Amino acid sequence: MRIRGVVAKEKLANPDTLDSEGQPCFVVMKDGCSTGLTLGRSAGLESYLCDENGVRSIELAIYNYDKQSGPFSAKGDSGSLIVNAKGEMVGLLHSGKAKAGMTAIYVTYATPAWRLLEWIKAVYPNADFTREIW
Repeated sequence: MRIRGVVAKEKLANPDTLDSEGQPCFVVMKDGCSTGLTLGRSAGLESYLCDENGVRSIELAIYNYDKQSGPFSAKGDSGSLIVNAKGEMVGLLHSGKAKAGMTAIYVTYATPAWRLLEWIKAVYPNADFTREIW
C-alpha cells in the first residue's frame, strides 16, 4: 500500500464509518514487528495530558477491531505507522494498555500523524510528504 498523505486534524474528530455496534469510528491498520498486520478502530478522540512541567501530549486511542480479531498491538510494535484504508497516515504507535487482570493490550496509544508532521516541518520546513516521484 502506498502511503498518501495524512488524515487532517479536523477529519480525525469526525469519524466517517460505523463499527459493528453502530458507533462512529475509523478503521485503521498497522504492520508491527510483533503482531504483523492488524486492524483496529479509532473513535477519532484525542487525549490531552500535561506533565508536572506543563508539557502537553496529544494522543489517539486505537481499540482492537473486535473481540475475535485479537489485540491491535503488543510489546515490540512501538514505532509502527498507523494508516487508514486510503493509505493516509493516522498516527505513530508508542504504547498500549491492558484491562485490569489481563495481559493482552486493549487500547493502543499513538501520536497523531498531523502533529508529527508539524514537528518535522518546524525543523525541516522544506520536507515534502506529498511527493510521488523520487
